[in-house]
Amino acid sequence: MKIHVHDLKGCSPTPLAHYLKALGILRLVAEQKDPTARGWWRDEAFHLATVLDGEELRRFFLEEYRPTPIIAPWNGGSGFYPKDNKSGIEAISRSLADRFAPFREAIEWGRSAIAGLEESPKGDSKSKLLRACRQGWRGPSLEWFEASVVLDGSGEPAYPALLGTGGNDGRLDFTNNFMQRLAGLFDLEDPAAIARPAAVRLLSIALYGEPGQGLEKYAVGQFLPGNAGGANSTVGFTGDSVLNSWDFILMLEGACIFASSVARRMNAAGLPQAAAPFAVRSSAVGYGSAADGEKDRGEQWFPLWERPATLEELRTLIAEGRSQIGRKSAGRPVDFGRAVARLGVARGVSAFQRYGYIERNGQANLAVPLGRWPVREQPFQHLIDEIADWVEALRRVSAGDEGPGSIARAARMCDEAILSCCRDGANPRRWQDLLIALGRAEAQLSRSPRFTAEKGLRPLPRLGPGWLRAADDGSAEIRLALAFASQHGTTPDGELDRNDSIRRHFLPLDDAQRRFAIQGDALAASPEIVCVVDDLETVGLALLRRRIVEGEQKGLPQLPLVGVPGAEASLEEISLFLTGELDERRILDLARPLMALDWSRFHGPLAKKAYRRPLGSLGFYGLVRLAHWPMPLAIRKDAAPVEIPIDPAILARLTVGDLVRASSAAIRRLSAAGLRPHLRVVAGDAELARRVALALVFPIREADAVALAGWLTRPTLDEVPDIGVVTATELSH
Repeated sequence: MKIHVHDLKGCSPTPLAHYLKALGILRLVAEQKDPTARGWWRDEAFHLATVLDGEELRRFFLEEYRPTPIIAPWNGGSGFYPKDNKSGIEAISRSLADRFAPFREAIEWGRSAIAGLEESPKGDSKSKLLRACRQGWRGPSLEWFEASVVLDGSGEPAYPALLGTGGNDGRLDFTNNFMQRLAGLFDLEDPAAIARPAAVRLLSIALYGEPGQGLEKYAVGQFLPGNAGGANSTVGFTGDSVLNSWDFILMLEGACIFASSVARRMNAAGLPQAAAPFAVRSSAVGYGSAADGEKDRGEQWFPLWERPATLEELRTLIAEGRSQIGRKSAGRPVDFGRAVARLGVARGVSAFQRYGYIERNGQANLAVPLGRWPVREQPFQHLIDEIADWVEALRRVSAGDEGPGSIARAARMCDEAILSCCRDGANPRRWQDLLIALGRAEAQLSRSPRFTAEKGLRPLPRLGPGWLRAADDGSAEIRLALAFASQHGTTPDGELDRNDSIRRHFLPLDDAQRRFAIQGDALAASPEIVCVVDDLETVGLALLRRRIVEGEQKGLPQLPLVGVPGAEASLEEISLFLTGELDERRILDLARPLMALDWSRFHGPLAKKAYRRPLGSLGFYGLVRLAHWPMPLAIRKDAAPVEIPIDPAILARLTVGDLVRASSAAIRRLSAAGLRPHLRVVAGDAELARRVALALVFPIREADAVALAGWLTRPTLDEVPDIGVVTATELSH
């Protein structure tokens, strides 16, 4: 038996009408002609493998196709009531063709069910009619019903957005339109219901995308936005809605496959749309035309597959029709994206086409394509679990009109960044963007103190070290941000105090730094919080000044600020910072969320990138860095560590740009400690002075400090650590 493969270029993943049309073709061929037929997606078109050749496929639809009895007697405008357009329903009722017999029987059943009604039922009467339809219909008619209506446990109806509100969209009833389109394609007065001449040409256009004319001015509803007409849709001010009748017929035939299942109805959690296959609540994230405040009916993600599948295999996939995050069903686009990134969906799906049912073009609802999501496992997805509940809390409390718009926007930016990580998880910049979004959202909470306290919101939870691997793009910015964020105070013995993170200078935190400090009905104000702006220089210098003051209050002789071992900056990265080549805003934006790292689980530095370049500007920096070293410095193995007491005047003069007097003070301080700098005069501008001061917020390794002391002071070390390209001559200029 020869198998013919049809490249149905008239069926594509977008718009929705053409996607559903493809499924309708597979369903009808498999049910009515060739049970072995298979379909799949490739090169933006649907492919059908069947025993039917091209001519036989056309003849099937023109001469043998038995339309599914798609009716909605519960709707006004459905053709069952006196004021309705009856051209389609009457033509089918009068037809003598055998292939329309099931349709005639369904119409008669509907008429008997509403006998005596002059208009469509409302309230309890409508619910009773819907329950009767659910109990009395079988086969394809029942499949249509379950795609358009969901009955809850008490028998009350709700309507998945794919088919509007129970098979209609406003004044457009899909079922009546379906019957009218059938009457337009087939001569229902003929005993065989032969196809009209135009039907042949329109079928070729619908199946193969062949060029041709003959589209008519019919309403299409939400399924084909490009043909829906309206303002600015064509030459002139407005355009008409145009339609190929076969597109509409095959589209509704395909929509029947998306029937809600019992399992999904049980997991819908109060959301009717969630009972439909692969349907979630909407969220204005992850697509370019997203806008807050748009009215919508949710979203639906439609599967695409590249391996040939039978109708039964497709039905099994759609009957399951859900995605999982662990034991939780995906209820939002972010959840669905996370499930796709973890392959939390049925196997065999290669991608999802995302659609949102959004009110646009006036008050018309349109099925808007929102992007393609490939199904492939993405790395580091477990990291999102650490912050998912925190972001969900932001989203929940800021929903509606009660919460501050700034927090709602922050939650949306977090969702955008999460989706980007789900789509492109191997790209470190995506994870950096997520960290930045989280840090900005956390900062926003402190700027809405009363709301944050009332809602019991918390600071970012502890982040695992995996975030560093995910976000490491080899840039100096991420390494300097890590060094900045790793800073802690020191104990009286000069050791790192893990209970004294610099995070307390950014946010009002309790002693454990896991909750916000609350005072009354708002966040607690504290003189410790000095880092409140989005400028690295302002924040960094304020941090240094505050730590110097606290050190003086505690009687500590050195600057009480050290980095977590392994997280320190390298001299190469410091050199890049001093030359002004780096993105300082990104450094600060990354440092904020990295302060939430669980430093007890941090082991070892990021992989270092070699910077083979002269480091001449480190000469002056080295003097200042040594003058602010936070603990005794073991310069020689055979000598006691050198203690260099801090002189607050050095930082003060640097911050006002007085490089000469600041360098003189640093030289005197080092000389008094027993180190004799080679440098006697340092020249430079005020900008260099401030940058050197700011560079103090990036801790460096003790070995690098020893190297600087060996190059810059006398007597020189017997053994100088080798950092690759630096010479004493370069450092002295």
